[in-house]
Amino acid sequence: MTIVSNEFFNNSDIDQIQRSLRSRQRAIIRGRELYRSELMATSARNLVNGAGTVSITSGSRALTFSQNQSFKEGTTINISGIQAFTLDVGSGTMWTAMQGAASTASTQSFQTSDPSTSRSRGGAGGGISGIIVPNAIHYVYRAALDDSGNPDWYFYFDTLFPENGVQPYTHDQYTGNNWRSAPGGAIMVPDLLTRVRRLEGIGRAATADPMNPDSRFDDIITRIYNLEVWANSGGHFGTPPAAGSNATFTIDQLTSYGDPL
Repeated sequence: MTIVSNEFFNNSDIDQIQRSLRSRQRAIIRGRELYRSELMATSARNLVNGAGTVSITSGSRALTFSQNQSFKEGTTINISGIQAFTLDVGSGTMWTAMQGAASTASTQSFQTSDPSTSRSRGGAGGGISGIIVPNAIHYVYRAALDDSGNPDWYFYFDTLFPENGVQPYTHDQYTGNNWRSAPGGAIMVPDLLTRVRRLEGIGRAATADPMNPDSRFDDIITRIYNLEVWANSGGHFGTPPAAGSNATFTIDQLTSYGDPL
């Protein structure tokens, strides 16, 4: 793809400009990935103990509370050791979650999003650490003040839906960024470019050669072929193929094996 016209530049100038633009693009993406990894580690807004109890029924999105509640859209309801939910709509004792219940449980204590103006996060101040709710949207807010009201600049996330562009309790600005968590666990779904890079790493593994993106599959196919040749030889004569390395890789390793963006 030609990024710059060659009408006023020679080919050497164009190549240099294109390399510079690609370098800046990679730096921006790396910065986003670092921001995300640090954010998810420490910046979930704290929860508080809920009033009364809650009951759920397997397969249903209905949550029944023992006393009237006043929640906002996106409020986290965490039934410790059972399941976490985010609320959609409701009133009084009857509320509807955005996730279906995986089991039935009655009169359970619960934790919920903090309805105060506190910005405490990560369990600070003796509070209850916020969580990543599976199969839910998490919104990123920017705070200009710290917990004591002093000027500061940082970000945190909450499942509470922004109202008029701000967090409904702290009134901190919504950044416009949000992430969905995986349905099967408390982990954020990576952006599309990161997922493509991981797929490249799965196909390539430790062979960081962009000219051989399917080296891992090539190795598997070669080994299967060698085993078939040996198994179909007369009387199984000859020496069977040597055992492979059976290497396994972490997500970070697989991502690093993909082409940098």
